[in-house]
Amino acid sequence: MKSSILFPLISILSTIVNADTTLGSSGKIQFSGVGYDFSYQPISKINNGNKNCYCELSDNEEWVSGTNTPFNEYLAVHVRGPTKLSKFAYYISSNFTIGNSSTSTSWNRSAFFDNTEDFPTMENITFLGHQGDDSSCLGKALTYIGQDGRTPQKTNTAPGKYMQDVSNVEYIIYSNVSCPKSSVNGGCGVYRSGIPAFYGFGGVTKMFLFEFSMPTDSSNDTGISYFNAPNIWLGSDSQPRVLSQPGFQSNCSCIFQGCGEFQVFSANATKMNSSMLTLQGLNGNTSLDIQSMYTNMDGYGSFDRPINTTVTGGVVFDSSGNVVSFLSSDIAFDEQLTSSSVNAILADIPELGTTKQLKAGIQTAPTTTSSSNSALPLSSKVNNWMYIFTIATTLLHNIMW
Repeated sequence: MKSSILFPLISILSTIVNADTTLGSSGKIQFSGVGYDFSYQPISKINNGNKNCYCELSDNEEWVSGTNTPFNEYLAVHVRGPTKLSKFAYYISSNFTIGNSSTSTSWNRSAFFDNTEDFPTMENITFLGHQGDDSSCLGKALTYIGQDGRTPQKTNTAPGKYMQDVSNVEYIIYSNVSCPKSSVNGGCGVYRSGIPAFYGFGGVTKMFLFEFSMPTDSSNDTGISYFNAPNIWLGSDSQPRVLSQPGFQSNCSCIFQGCGEFQVFSANATKMNSSMLTLQGLNGNTSLDIQSMYTNMDGYGSFDRPINTTVTGGVVFDSSGNVVSFLSSDIAFDEQLTSSSVNAILADIPELGTTKQLKAGIQTAPTTTSSSNSALPLSSKVNNWMYIFTIATTLLHNIMW
């Protein structure tokens, strides 16, 4: 990597990490202008041979566009320890704008998990993890997981009530709607053979709620990856069906190539932040253009990490490209939430920082657009920057602002 690119990038990361923030046990972090147009070539074939492992791309270019792109696609929910998840819910609305209840519609619960009773409640929920067969370029395959989050199972099992008090144990929440057969034109795209394959949670306008705590890992085993760095985040449901870590397999990975991640509650030892990882704002091949992309990432402000307490919060993607992550004891997990009640709750929550206005995308989708939920490898237009994006984002994950 040329030093003329690396040094400005390090400077940019330092600016992000050292930005002033305001802590809060309740509060909200807001983004606006979310959504942009980009193109990609879907995976057409996976060769998982030990000596020759690769993903082959289709010759056909597809476009993804619209409000909240790429988070208007199907999303999987990732939970990394040490995190204790008590409740989870997913809601959809046909129209909801933050701060405007007159034209907004109610929120209907479409998935629910409650682990506070003796017998867990699971509605439209599947728990998976990367505990399957290993691959030289794809990592471990998806499997059902046991209550400890680490033991492969043959059927869907809820995590144990007190599970996830250790670092870097991760499970992934999907819906219980099975994927069609692996195919480049299928609803779930091309994915690894032999895995349990399910859809994530779709919709342009959606809300995810969590009741959780993030206790300190007391093992002192600092050699563990992401030691004492719990996280709850959202990403394309296609990514885990293909590989366990983004790595440098550009044809197999989508996280750093357009499909993005939204870190809802990403924690270090004392605080949590929210950040948006997409290619929105990438405008070329100069260090200033890379800065344009990276300054879209971190939201302004931070929450207190709930170490010795349980909190309730979530994230709302509204119909106008506004996204807000929040903590509030007033939010409920009811089957239906009115638009006015959700807006009232959000209005009463203090802002932890100013709203992050995302920079606009630079491409325009053709009049006839297509959107697929297959894996989203990077278009050749920005392929030269995939490695820089991967390295820098990995640094952000580890240095935790």
